[in-house]
Amino acid sequence: MKRYDIERTPWGNFYHFAELDSTNAEAIRLIEKGISSGIVIADRQTAGRGRGGNGWFSPKGRNLYVSFFSRTEMERSRDLAKMAGIALYETIAGVVPTTRLLLKWPNDILADRKKVAGILIQQVRRGPALLAVTGIGINIETPDKQAFAWRWEPSSLEETAGTSVSPNTVLRRLVSSLDHWRHATENEIDTRYDELVAWMTGRTTRWLDGGAERQGTIRRFADRHLTLIIAAENGEELALSAGEVTGLQIPGDDPATEV
Repeated sequence: MKRYDIERTPWGNFYHFAELDSTNAEAIRLIEKGISSGIVIADRQTAGRGRGGNGWFSPKGRNLYVSFFSRTEMERSRDLAKMAGIALYETIAGVVPTTRLLLKWPNDILADRKKVAGILIQQVRRGPALLAVTGIGINIETPDKQAFAWRWEPSSLEETAGTSVSPNTVLRRLVSSLDHWRHATENEIDTRYDELVAWMTGRTTRWLDGGAERQGTIRRFADRHLTLIIAAENGEELALSAGEVTGLQIPGDDPATEV
């Protein structure tokens, strides 16, 4: 019995592998062969990656490792992370109550303050065409917490929901949601993203400055969510990119809880 019964998608081609180094890497190889769109899934990744060069532990099991690739336009490329983050949040909200979910800028999904999903977006030039690869990893079942040097404590949809979750159902929801948001207007994307990351305003965050860790308070987003405006301890306002943030206070009973 096939794990995924999706045969036709808005991305056209559908590739399912028992094992890959990474679904993003395979998508890029397909692009280099002249294929312009498709979905790549693997049951296991041997070199899965997340943002910032971090590894994404991808053992064989029931977790979802998937990449979507298609042509895009330069003016839309800055919205890719937001579109994917919104779509992923709404997909998981079909399983986990939204009162237990957070979208953490730019596009990590936390359930009960633990990471359950992440996104890696890459762009590839093929002649004059620009193609986007959106890689998504979702923990359907909780991975071995001792088998990997986790940056954040992991969890899963099944652990959070307390019930069995079908990977095929999750994939179908993800395909539908991502297809919807990739056709949304700039204003629709920004409005929905604002709603989902509004909880971060006023939270304490940490970042590295010349090797020294500093702390401040998030004031607002700028440049259509590409940067955070932070009020440092000395009152100075700074603009930070996602790669510079090293810690963020999140809602919970313990005010010191960070991700």
